[in-house]
Amino acid sequence: MDNNSDHHKRITDKVFTILCIDDESINLKVLSSIFKEDYRVIVCKTAQQGFTKAMAIIPDLILLDVILPDESGFELIVKLKHQAELNHIPVIFVTGLQDLEDEEKGLNLGACDYIHKPFHHGIVQARVKTHLELVRQRKLLDKYAHVDSLTELPNHRKWQNDSNKQWQTSLQQNTPLVIGIVDIDFFKKYNDHYGHQLGDSILRKVSNVVRRYLFNYGGEVYRCGGEEFYFHLPYQPQNNIEAALNECVNSVSQLEIAHQKSPVSPFLSISIGAIQITPNENYSLLQVIELADKQLYQVKNANRNAAKFEILN
Repeated sequence: MDNNSDHHKRITDKVFTILCIDDESINLKVLSSIFKEDYRVIVCKTAQQGFTKAMAIIPDLILLDVILPDESGFELIVKLKHQAELNHIPVIFVTGLQDLEDEEKGLNLGACDYIHKPFHHGIVQARVKTHLELVRQRKLLDKYAHVDSLTELPNHRKWQNDSNKQWQTSLQQNTPLVIGIVDIDFFKKYNDHYGHQLGDSILRKVSNVVRRYLFNYGGEVYRCGGEEFYFHLPYQPQNNIEAALNECVNSVSQLEIAHQKSPVSPFLSISIGAIQITPNENYSLLQVIELADKQLYQVKNANRNAAKFEILN
């Protein structure tokens, strides 16, 4: 591998981002030189710049000086810890203050470590590496806590988090949103006839197909029940939404998975109910999910193997 390839690989392998906030340029240069080979390093000289940059990039770790020109590092960490998007980020104070009371104050405010200047490069590297390893483990645990182990789709807990965020974003931006539910037709009959092992297999197949089609429209799919999948889609022209939902239904039928106990088709099929709404104060997300479920119920009361989509004004 040539030098350019080595350099590109180092850049793409930098999975952690460190935000350094210090008003002294020399300190920022030293910290950057220590970490730039292994991590993505972002530097800021003021508390306000640091807070703005933290909100924009959501770093994995923050190195923070106490003495800053606009407000102290102590004041900034309080702001960071009161921000939902940032309060989980470990903060290490790297400061020239030597007073033990200052160190105690920093730790009580939520810092995970406190390093005195002048610092030893190896010690800073070791402490940062230790805290980033904890970050890596937390991310891994968080990932598995939000993933359905069978289908590898995001699970119901992840749906609750993401759909609420998506609802709030659409509410603030006044943009339409599609909420829907996918249900495998007569899945209990399939399990009873073919066995749970084959049932698990077709859950994976169906989830992959639905995810692939809705992903093409910017959608996200979650397993929220035994054979139920919830999804949300960003705004699309009505014909695009209907096309996406019908493609999902047809694509599952085209798998031609035999289902001898289905009254509606010789092959396994799905039904979909969906609602498009511009979020407003007259509806809650839960109400919209219930309306999508009513659409699904109408499909299931008819002939199944179909999608029903309604736009709420």
